[in-house]
Amino acid sequence: RDDTMLTALIAAAWVGAILIFIVTVSPTVFQALSMEQASRFLRAYFPKLFLLELTVGASLVFSGLTYAQWWFAMSGFAIAAMAALNYWVLMPAINRVSDDLSALAEPDPRLKRQFGRLHGASTVLFGLGGLLSLYILGAYWRESQ
Repeated sequence: RDDTMLTALIAAAWVGAILIFIVTVSPTVFQALSMEQASRFLRAYFPKLFLLELTVGASLVFSGLTYAQWWFAMSGFAIAAMAALNYWVLMPAINRVSDDLSALAEPDPRLKRQFGRLHGASTVLFGLGGLLSLYILGAYWRESQ
């Protein structure tokens, strides 16, 4: 349907961006750069990625509301909310814990666990945004049949 195509295209573009990150950027960073360089690169990259995800979510909300696609709009809102949580809460916390770990001569197991939990939460939110985008694509495909 033409009225859902914009929403599906936005979701498809975001799924593509996620796949590019997972398949090319992430493995290449850790293969080609030292941990210090990888950290510096990712600290510059993730704010841009999460702001893009926030924009994608807002675009899905707008598209969904424009065409009365309430589930798509709610999915977009959830994507934007998770990106905002990653950008304004989890990413700064991850960076603080990472800085604290770097400053120590010996790694602190408590800080390593805290880093793992924060990173895991961030990864889950990012993955859920991808799954919601796949849901939109699947719903579009079902409607177009």
